[in-house]
Amino acid sequence: MTLSSIISTSLTGLFTSQEALRVTGANIANVNSPDYARQVVRTAPDIQSGRSVGVKISEIERVVNRFLESAVLNARAESGRYEVMGVLHDRLQAALGAPDSETSLSARMDRVFGALATLSLNPSDAVTRQHFLSVIQGYTEELSRIGSTLQSLRGDASLEIEARIDPVNEALAQVFNLNQRIAQQQAMGGESGGLENQRQSALSVVSENLDIRTIENSDGSIDVVTGTGTQLVTRSGYSKLSYTSPGGVGAETIFPTIGFQRFDPKTNEPSGPVLALDGHIRSGALRGLMDLRDNQLVDLSIALGELAARVTDEMNAVHNLSTAVPPPSSLKGKTVPLTGTDPHNFTGSVTFAVVDTNSRVVAKTSYDFDANPGASIDDAIAALNAGLGGSGTVSFINGVMSFDAANSAHGVVIAEDPANTSDRGGRSVSHFFGMNDLLTARSPGIYETGLKPTDAHGFGPGEQMEFSVTDGFGRERFRTTIDTTGTTSYADILSDLNNPAGLGAFFTFALDSLGAMTVTPKPGSGSSRLNVLSDTTNSSGTGIGMSAMFGLGDRYRAEAAIDFRLTEQVPQNAGLLATARFELGAAVGDVALAVGDQRGALELQRLQDRVISTANAGELAAQKRTLSGFNGAVLGNFAVMADRVSVADGNSQALMAEVDQRRQSVSGVNVDEELANLIIYQNSYNAAARILSSVQDLYDNLLNAV
Repeated sequence: MTLSSIISTSLTGLFTSQEALRVTGANIANVNSPDYARQVVRTAPDIQSGRSVGVKISEIERVVNRFLESAVLNARAESGRYEVMGVLHDRLQAALGAPDSETSLSARMDRVFGALATLSLNPSDAVTRQHFLSVIQGYTEELSRIGSTLQSLRGDASLEIEARIDPVNEALAQVFNLNQRIAQQQAMGGESGGLENQRQSALSVVSENLDIRTIENSDGSIDVVTGTGTQLVTRSGYSKLSYTSPGGVGAETIFPTIGFQRFDPKTNEPSGPVLALDGHIRSGALRGLMDLRDNQLVDLSIALGELAARVTDEMNAVHNLSTAVPPPSSLKGKTVPLTGTDPHNFTGSVTFAVVDTNSRVVAKTSYDFDANPGASIDDAIAALNAGLGGSGTVSFINGVMSFDAANSAHGVVIAEDPANTSDRGGRSVSHFFGMNDLLTARSPGIYETGLKPTDAHGFGPGEQMEFSVTDGFGRERFRTTIDTTGTTSYADILSDLNNPAGLGAFFTFALDSLGAMTVTPKPGSGSSRLNVLSDTTNSSGTGIGMSAMFGLGDRYRAEAAIDFRLTEQVPQNAGLLATARFELGAAVGDVALAVGDQRGALELQRLQDRVISTANAGELAAQKRTLSGFNGAVLGNFAVMADRVSVADGNSQALMAEVDQRRQSVSGVNVDEELANLIIYQNSYNAAARILSSVQDLYDNLLNAV
């Protein structure tokens, strides 16, 4: 072997050891870097013309287990999903307060019935009346505040989605750019481990927000797709996500979809249409935020709305059967989606009366609905006015009923015979028209209209409702428009809704015996959700659309908890609190009301023990409970949902830690091992350097000998 060949051989050892020292140093420097995979230097003999001429680096390998890397991405997505959900649920629980707090919703309801017990003992006392109104107002304000908090959290979830879009887009662009550089390095035989580690960090950002899979290409680049296979990054380009959160958020808000559009890096411009990505996101923080915004918080708001609706309906039912002493000179109802020519659809009978300042009957008349089954609302009103003989006037204009005394000093009363109470949709005349309501809200929450399929619908031609059907992931499965043109009755509307080529493929629509519209998912459509996108219908010019009439979609049931409050006139005048009952047997000139009459107050108090029926509300199935029991069930649902998310968060965090630990055992940097390698490569470097030094000495000796 010549001296020059010895020099060449020792130099290969020197350069190889130097590169190995560099790689080892990089490993040690990145010992705490997340997603960093250690690199190892693979060496091989340098063979030329069948002879070994030294050593060479065959490969600088990034030590990874592809299965574990994929598992980490999946675990990170699940962890991100439940972590962000847990944060918002914690905020909701903080807003609810401690269950044993005096200001909790349950404690406030207990105080309502406690105040009613006191009121029933002394209904004429002004202080006792005012105390009851103050207590029930506290309950309504707290329930309404929780309802507003739910909508506010939906808005916050939407804003968080928007905030996460830009980092995801930056990470996707980074993956694409790194793909190109990695492919170039590998094509030239260069080392790409550092670039691959950067790419893995970018993938971590994406996987925290949505579930992804990677597909490795032969040139070292990867394709990134969602769990459903939707392409986000390919060798030819990548996708950009888009989402703009709406401003104010309420139960009526229709959120935009998360869009994605292909981006051409050559032209630096988007290409192709913007497509919806929502249904293709199955995990990650974005999925968790969408689940909260569109499902969990909606279900909780519907349950809270059902509670508010039942409290409102039960208390209004009693209050409308009672009267204040002295009674007001005028009673004005709420707007209902009817016109005077519509059939009354009532059974039983009702009494309208006018009393003077001494509670003596001035005029009294009754109307028997059973004796006039085909009569209209106008027919009933005409008969009532005739019976009152000018002492009072009943009117029905633009869906609003009014009852006014001719003499402003007189009072008006609507009374019922307990043995033959008027009934439409399970409500008396006064209750149905809201003549003497105690509580109100933005929406009634209960939609037992008393309508029959054969009734004329009162909508004008060309009025429309646009519906969509979405699956459990928010993916739109169907969209259609129902037009009232060519229809006359609710049976016609139901026929259009049940069209098997339309919504009828997913749901069955029907009017039950109380006039409520039932929407029953068909087999295989259990996770489908009916959404009302727009509604231009207007029943009989009252301004009430069909979705508001029947509570279609989620909006109106949730809005029963929004602006939940006492009716305007009652807090201003505690004397309007109806705690007495009219004596039906009293003739004209007889005293029909007593100041100390406690029958109305006692009926309100009995609501504490009355078992009521509730409808399906979010996760709460239809049930029979007392108001207090249902109040507790709704709050319990809040807690159960939060606990479920908390458990899932803990499990996903534990899984993430376990999978990452396994990945680290393969790819992580072991400092002791790297320090040992450092000594080995340093010794190797020193040995090669010593050979060079020896050769130099030999050259010096040869030169000196000459």
